[in-house]
Amino acid sequence: SNNNGTKQTRSRGRRVSNSPSPSGQKMFTCTKDECGKVFKRSEHLKRHIRSIHTLEKPFECPYQTCSKKFSRSDNLNQHIRIH
Repeated sequence: SNNNGTKQTRSRGRRVSNSPSPSGQKMFTCTKDECGKVFKRSEHLKRHIRSIHTLEKPFECPYQTCSKKFSRSDNLNQHIRIH
């Protein structure tokens, strides 16, 4: 538990600061479910929303005998190597 009154949640991957960038660059903030995570690039925010909030999996394995789907193209490409 932390001391500033916000709930502590377990997270996957790298820690992302919720404070704005000191260099003044544009930041992309997640507004889903009061998440508030901040990203430097819009595609990183999109990836976060798909894999954490919407569980959308638009990347499907092209092998007919396989029905696996992924939220990220790099995860699909990694999976294809096992076929």
